[in-house]
Amino acid sequence: MGDPEHRSHSAGFVNHLRLSVSDIAAADRFYDPLMRCLGFSRAPRDDGGLAWGTMDASGRMQWLILTPSPAELPRLRQTDTAPGLHHIAFNARDRAHVDRVHDMLRQQSAEILEPPGEYDDEPHCYAVFFRDPDGVKLEVLHVRLDSAGRTGER
Repeated sequence: MGDPEHRSHSAGFVNHLRLSVSDIAAADRFYDPLMRCLGFSRAPRDDGGLAWGTMDASGRMQWLILTPSPAELPRLRQTDTAPGLHHIAFNARDRAHVDRVHDMLRQQSAEILEPPGEYDDEPHCYAVFFRDPDGVKLEVLHVRLDSAGRTGER
């Protein structure tokens, strides 16, 4: 982990997430307000898809990219316990930011799975869980850090 070559190629956790969506217009109506609320900016695409990006703490871009799924493919409902993606979690600046996202989602009549609160017996994590139009489970959370930058109570 400490060698310079490893560090130069490994900053950050995710470069991009790319999701295939069944209805690009519905995805746009859902994701555009969400991603803007999370501090992402819309980026142009020339492939019929949608994208939002933001700079991470290391100065690298992170992206959410949505691609329209071909109409002839069957629409599969996301299942949290099936092998594969369980959910995607986005960071919030603070607990009030989580609450603002929740309010925005309610205005959109989004499917809220769990309202803002502390989950998994972790009082340092405050989150809201919800689904996108294709049933993908999403989370927006704030993790409180202690003075040393670790998760946990102050």
